[in-house]
Amino acid sequence: MAALAHAGVGLAAKRLAPSMPWGVLLLGAYVLDLVWAAFWLMGLDHFPAPGLVVPAPWSHGLTMALIWSVAAGGAAFLVTRQRRSGLFFGALAFSHWIVDFITQPMGAAFPGAGFRMRLFPGASPTIEGFGLYNSATVLNVVEYGTLVAGVAVYVWTIRGRRRERLR
Repeated sequence: MAALAHAGVGLAAKRLAPSMPWGVLLLGAYVLDLVWAAFWLMGLDHFPAPGLVVPAPWSHGLTMALIWSVAAGGAAFLVTRQRRSGLFFGALAFSHWIVDFITQPMGAAFPGAGFRMRLFPGASPTIEGFGLYNSATVLNVVEYGTLVAGVAVYVWTIRGRRRERLR
């Protein structure tokens, strides 16, 4: 369900990177989920489910999230040849882990799952997030609130840029 919050963060990022297209901003916010899909196809990461304590260590573990974010930033730098764009895209990719940390574990969706995020793949220590998934009401307020705020910031930013061009 954190997908809406990721979209909100991606759209709100337009304020800090007005020259980046909205699709690129959304892509940045979802990089870890794209990596997850690849590892899911390989059988290394899984959907969260009861009894599965750590479903996505290769894509959503803290160390791996940092590695994928640096890789995403490096790829953005190679494409744009702009250091600022690469750093921003990498930070946007890491925002995914931060949003997940705020919303995990998914106790309400998967009672007793004890969802945790690994620090790195293998038998590493795990951490729990703030657990907004434990309250559907709070989760929905954060999810939809982040999305609405992101859309508002995006619209505000592009309207401001249009007004500047008309002057």
